[in-house]
Amino acid sequence: TSSSATQRFFHTEVQICFRCCHINILQLLGFSIETGLHCLIYPYLPNGSLQNKLHAQDNSAPLPWEARVSIAAGLLRAVQYLHNFGILHGNIKSSNVLLDENLTPKLGHSGLRLLSADKKSEYAMMKTKVLQASLTYLPEDLIRHGQLAARVDVFSCGVVLAEMLTGMKALDEGRHPAYLKDIIADEIQMAKESCSKGKPFEKLAAKEICQKYLDTRAGPLLEEAAVDFASAVCLCLRKKNPSIAEALGMVGMAEKRLREHSLCGGSTSGFSINTPEETDDETSSVSREVPSAGGTASSGTLQTDLQRSYPAAAATPQRGQQPLMLGETSWKIKINDPKRKLMENILLYEEDKLNSSELFDS
Repeated sequence: TSSSATQRFFHTEVQICFRCCHINILQLLGFSIETGLHCLIYPYLPNGSLQNKLHAQDNSAPLPWEARVSIAAGLLRAVQYLHNFGILHGNIKSSNVLLDENLTPKLGHSGLRLLSADKKSEYAMMKTKVLQASLTYLPEDLIRHGQLAARVDVFSCGVVLAEMLTGMKALDEGRHPAYLKDIIADEIQMAKESCSKGKPFEKLAAKEICQKYLDTRAGPLLEEAAVDFASAVCLCLRKKNPSIAEALGMVGMAEKRLREHSLCGGSTSGFSINTPEETDDETSSVSREVPSAGGTASSGTLQTDLQRSYPAAAATPQRGQQPLMLGETSWKIKINDPKRKLMENILLYEEDKLNSSELFDS
């Protein structure tokens, strides 16, 4: 490129990096313009680009779902931050999302950098050759009219999120359609046609996308979280009023579901629509009289307490079945004697038949 173009790019890059300070935007460590050579210095990010990680170009294990959802949230926050400053990125793609040692995403500024020359204008004009280079991540109307607006960045985010959701490349010449954005657009259009006019169709499209294209290499994914993630993709790629705030909200919901699911120690059997979880058919009740110095706790009281603590082990027995004693369940789970004694004493304490000192001494 010409020296003037290089200098404009350099100055814009430095201005943006100095104006923007965000955990998900690549930091500029320094620069140099000595002897007419322009040098920009960035931190080294050991996990490379999101593109390399997704397609295992470094022979690493597939990114787990928790990391993918977190990366998606970070990317959307970075773009939202730029837009709040009136900055249009224009070159969002998976190869431009870099990952640090903790897999925290950093949106890079390498490549195209555009600020609206006219502050009253909502877009900047782009050259055709630049459009062709990034065609994979751009909407069709931008390609026709060459107008860069905030929604173009949102669309590009949607394609990157689709890459994370499906594990598919944004462009694959051996696939039909070759563009991932077209595959997702087809699903959105079919869902829109099957829904009543005016009703939201993103969730329906999200379920279809998950059923057909969810990346199985990353392991199973909680159904609700998968639909939330796919809904964020649809919100970014929709033709009218794409919203980065709504998409960020859906990714945040998926992130919350996965976190709660992990804290609860739940297991995920994989994405499936309307598939009930396996249950134990042999239900049972727990019955035992608790002796005490002041009287006898009824078996009903103890059973009620156990139903609160261990609902799966305290169901009503089927006709003809013998009720299980305390410490027994249909899964042969045993409650040890100290635990059982503590539970009995807590019941007595609640009935004012045991004082606190006796409870803690026991």
